[in-house]
Amino acid sequence: MNEIINEALATEAHKYHQAVLRVTVEIKKNLWDLAIVLKHIRDNQLYKFYNDTWEAYLASLNSSISRSFAHKLITNFEIWVEEYTIPQDKLQDIGSEKLYIAGTMISGQGLASEEVMEVLEQARTLSRSDLKQLKSGEEYEPRCKVVTCPKCGTEFKVML
Repeated sequence: MNEIINEALATEAHKYHQAVLRVTVEIKKNLWDLAIVLKHIRDNQLYKFYNDTWEAYLASLNSSISRSFAHKLITNFEIWVEEYTIPQDKLQDIGSEKLYIAGTMISGQGLASEEVMEVLEQARTLSRSDLKQLKSGEEYEPRCKVVTCPKCGTEFKVML
């Protein structure tokens, strides 16, 4: 009986896990679309048709888009897509905060394509705190811990 319940729960867990993954992909795609629209509104001062300032316009949207969040989205678009011509589909699997941290490390430096791709891979694989440590110039030491699987006893090194 427990095996049937566990199997049913495992099936349900998998179903909802897949749904989270699908929705997350859509959210990330929509954030790029939002960045493009916000940048156009800001750059062309179209917000003035609704409010006196950019900040007031963002606040009037009632959508929890803070000035700093809008700034990060727009900066990501300006650095990765405009400055370094990275296609958006190569960026969509990386969170906007990690892209922002990595992007501010390379903006305006005129790096070669290989160097940009290396930083992009760091953004993809490292945690936000590891990226911040790398950006600060401190010697990078990944924080990890050894975890033992309770079922099979296999040890894994897990990044913290």
